[in-house]
Amino acid sequence: MKAADVYDSRSDLRCYGKNIFQTTTNYLKRFPSEYSNCLKHNLETLELFKVDKINDGLETGRYNTEKNIIKFTEESALGHEMFHVASNDLIDGKYAFESKTNIELGLIEGMTEYFYIHAYDLKFPSSYSFEVIIVMMLEDIPGIFKPYFIPNNKELINLFPNRKDIYGLLYSLDAYNSLMLDHHASIYTDEDVVVDVEELIASFKYTIANLINIELSFEKDPVKLKTYRDKFLDLMHTKWIEFIFHDVYPNYLSYTERYVNKRIKEKR
Repeated sequence: MKAADVYDSRSDLRCYGKNIFQTTTNYLKRFPSEYSNCLKHNLETLELFKVDKINDGLETGRYNTEKNIIKFTEESALGHEMFHVASNDLIDGKYAFESKTNIELGLIEGMTEYFYIHAYDLKFPSSYSFEVIIVMMLEDIPGIFKPYFIPNNKELINLFPNRKDIYGLLYSLDAYNSLMLDHHASIYTDEDVVVDVEELIASFKYTIANLINIELSFEKDPVKLKTYRDKFLDLMHTKWIEFIFHDVYPNYLSYTERYVNKRIKEKR
C-alpha cells in the first residue's frame, strides 16, 4: 500500500463537490457546541494519505483512531471517515461509544454513515443500509447522538430502560455487520472466506427483535407504535436493502412484515 499524496486539514479535499472539513464542521453546528470538541482538536494534527489499495480493495477509506490518520483510495470515502474523526477523543483515548468488548462497532458504523448521508444530502442508502435503518429507528430517543460525539459507552447504555435490549441490539448488529463484510469479501476478492449464511440471517432477525423490544419499552401508545411500524416497513422496502439481501435472505421483507406486525400488535 503506497501513499501517493499526503494532505492535512488545510487541503481542499472534496466529497461530492463539498469540502470535507467545512461540511463536517457545519453539520455539527446543529448540535450543542460540545459535540464539536473532538473534531476541533483532531483537525490540528489530522493527516490524510491517498493510497492505491486498502484491505485488498474492499475498502475505500479507513481512519486510524490512535494515529489520527485517514487513508483513502477515493475522495468519496472521506465524508464518512470525517465523522469517525469527529467521534474520536484522542486525549482520553475514547472512540464513540466503543467498549473493551467491541460489540458496538456495527451501530457506530451505522451512525457514522447516517451523519454522512445527512451532511451531504445524499438520497441513496449505502453498503451500511441496514445499519443506517437501525439508527433511523433510534433517532427519536433523546440524547441518542451525544455518546457518539462525546465518547461515552455508559451514557449510551443508560439511555435505555432495559439494558438487556440495548446490549442485545449492539451484539446482533455487530455480528450482522461483521458477517456481511465477510460475505462481501467472499464475493469480491480471491480470499477463501466461508460465511455461515444461517448465522447471518439469525443476526438480522435478532437485530429486529431487539429493536422492537427497545421501542416497546419506550412507547405504549398504540397509535405511535403503528407509526413506528409503518416507518420501519417503509425503510425496509428501499432498493439497496433489497439488493443487499437478494442473494442472502430473499424472504427478509415478508419475515420483517410478519414479525413486526405480530410484536406491535401484541405490545409485548
